[in-house]
Amino acid sequence: MLPDGTQQANGSTVTPQDLSERSRRSREHHPLDQHINKALCRHEWISKDRNWTRQELDRERADFFDTRVTGRPEIWQTVHVALQMLWEPNHESNDDGMQGLGTAQSILSAAEISLPTGDLSSGVYDSFGNYYQLPQWVVANPSNMIRDNCSRTSGNISALDKYIIGEGDDEPSTDDAEREGAGAKGRHTVLDQVTVRARLSETGLDVDIIISKFDTVRNVTKAITSKSALSTTKMIRLAYMGKILKENMSLEAQGWQNGYIVNALVFDR
Repeated sequence: MLPDGTQQANGSTVTPQDLSERSRRSREHHPLDQHINKALCRHEWISKDRNWTRQELDRERADFFDTRVTGRPEIWQTVHVALQMLWEPNHESNDDGMQGLGTAQSILSAAEISLPTGDLSSGVYDSFGNYYQLPQWVVANPSNMIRDNCSRTSGNISALDKYIIGEGDDEPSTDDAEREGAGAKGRHTVLDQVTVRARLSETGLDVDIIISKFDTVRNVTKAITSKSALSTTKMIRLAYMGKILKENMSLEAQGWQNGYIVNALVFDR
């Protein structure tokens, strides 16, 4: 420290006022309440201590999301939906040229979820700064996963497709359900009508529609698409409580309760 109050640094003098100004600019340039948010990337790993099958992964992933007690439930649900896009890269909703990365990224961004490293296995932050940790076996399949005949991914139809269309369930087919809905339409009364609020992943805006509680998800999706005036190049999948909804069943039959928001995931066709 020199007599005039300046400091010697690398042959030049810097006043305390200069140091204070630099510190202030640094804080303004990197706010303390902002987290680094990098582009989503696919996690790759090899399991060294366990031989995983797809059935085991499906079961333990379901248990993982069913037992989350910290953080905001809607964030866990959104992360779950985004991961489903990555688990099923060949699903038609993932026609983004990036095997689901673009779709998953848009879902996370719409919910203001940030990725400090771009790798979900490093965890994520919500807009309030809460941290959500994700094991790598939840994020991605190991490259040495055992593929047996019992795997849900066997066959030509993906697991997500089977879930959406209800294959293997004791539910009516899509055509049967729509015919039944059309035949019963005249019997529905005002008491059967409910208001559904859907949140569009593309814009974050909410769309309210009035439907019959007996309407299938397919019909609800058509109503949302019409009300939101989406481009014909876009398509919608509905999700609720972290699960993609089956198109041939009603909202109530899949656990939806009046007054709760459903997520309308918007994709390119």
